[in-house]
Amino acid sequence: MIRDTKESYGLVTILFHWIMAGPFFYQFWLGLTMMGELDVAARDAMRAQHISFGLLILFLWVGRVAWRLASKKPELPAGMERNLRPIARLSHWALYGLLMVTPLAGWAILSTKAFPQYAHFFSLFSMPRLPLTPSPNASGVWSGMHAFLAYMLLFLALVHMLAAFRHQFRDRDGLLSRMLWPGVRLAEKSSDQP
Repeated sequence: MIRDTKESYGLVTILFHWIMAGPFFYQFWLGLTMMGELDVAARDAMRAQHISFGLLILFLWVGRVAWRLASKKPELPAGMERNLRPIARLSHWALYGLLMVTPLAGWAILSTKAFPQYAHFFSLFSMPRLPLTPSPNASGVWSGMHAFLAYMLLFLALVHMLAAFRHQFRDRDGLLSRMLWPGVRLAEKSSDQP
């Protein structure tokens, strides 16, 4: 129930999945909201929170990838179309990659500002600046890249969700259920099912 098997996800993987999903969607909303905030103090408070949650996602990412590399990967549904299998694997690795590089691009923004700033983690500690040359131009490039990566990540996350719903409700293979509770296996299709 704790570790993954070839048939099911364990508790640790499920917790990583959902604990990272919540902050990511909150981050996206917070990023959009703070850009439109006119009150400077409120915008600064939102930015501080955005930085903290970005670091949280990055820290969780490190733990999740370490756990993923040390664990078995449950198999894809047997009835899944052959041409969709590499797409599913590639999209998962793209999500992993974007969950790393998006916060790193945000950290690079702080590190390249004309007056570089530290990335504070919920006022508990500060992360060192990345070894990048401060420059308004570089900060602008990193800012654009951060936004682009965030939109790509949102797009892939939505496609991921739609695919999970398709598996659960159209294909009825139990793929989504497997990520909701430890030890749940894929549904066995009987011969009379379409």
